[in-house]
Amino acid sequence: MEFNITHILGFAGCVLAYFITLYYIGLNHWVVMEHNKIYAEFDAIKRELNTLKQKA
Repeated sequence: MEFNITHILGFAGCVLAYFITLYYIGLNHWVVMEHNKIYAEFDAIKRELNTLKQKA
């Protein structure tokens, strides 16, 4: 069985694409989680402002 450079490059390219895909899936998950934290914080601020307005 003979290996030429195109087989090695093709395999390396597939492995690289696989890990890049995993990286971007992880990055996307992290961004979504950060946005959820920010929106939760905004909701808490809105609730606090509403309670302060009602007390005034």
